[in-house]
Amino acid sequence: MEEIERRLERRLEDTKRQVQKEILEKIEGLEHQFHRTSIADSGDCSTSPATPLQHSSLMHTERSVHKMLKPPTYDGQSSWSMYRRQFEAAAKANGWTPQEMATSLVISLRGQALEILQSIPEEQQNDYDRIVGALEIRYGHKYLRQVYQSQIKSRQQRSNESLQEYEADIERLIHLAYPQAPKEFLEQIGIQTFIDGLVDTEMQQALRLGRHTTISDALVTALEFKAAKEASRSYKSRIL
Repeated sequence: MEEIERRLERRLEDTKRQVQKEILEKIEGLEHQFHRTSIADSGDCSTSPATPLQHSSLMHTERSVHKMLKPPTYDGQSSWSMYRRQFEAAAKANGWTPQEMATSLVISLRGQALEILQSIPEEQQNDYDRIVGALEIRYGHKYLRQVYQSQIKSRQQRSNESLQEYEADIERLIHLAYPQAPKEFLEQIGIQTFIDGLVDTEMQQALRLGRHTTISDALVTALEFKAAKEASRSYKSRIL
């Protein structure tokens, strides 16, 4: 794995050097053209401001390279669609070609996501759409909806998980599992999942008696119940 990463990093460095070389060649061409135009206009090449133009252009190139945005890495544990959005925003800002995007994406992969390169022939690893397609199949939401739906059915509050964390994760899962569903449907699924998975059975029973229109309402009721229960426990301990 380390050998693959080193090889890919060398490939990116080679690509960067090639891009910088092409930029400098274009600058030299423009400077030469400007130099010839100056000669034609004045008839005296000694008055051509070639050196200042070259100096300014090189400084601009150095600043552009210096400000290049580096995309974050991707290991397959976070949302692929959000990562792709970030990556392509950086690529657009950097002015990358499709081949440069492919090289940078390959180098950004880590862990399980990096292993996907084993399914792509080496000669196709410069094809951005080919790499994205492979990642989409493995990590794209539309291929994982059944997985998310299964996670919703079995979701239980963990012993060290706060009510807020528990509610936030349920909201995340239901939006991934049913991205096109109406808001009312999502809220009802969320409320039911939230109540069914509570570790505190007394809290669970209390919430079943209430009428909640959103999962946020259920969370507020759960927090109020928890606060009241802790206050009662504290009062009893003082009496005893």
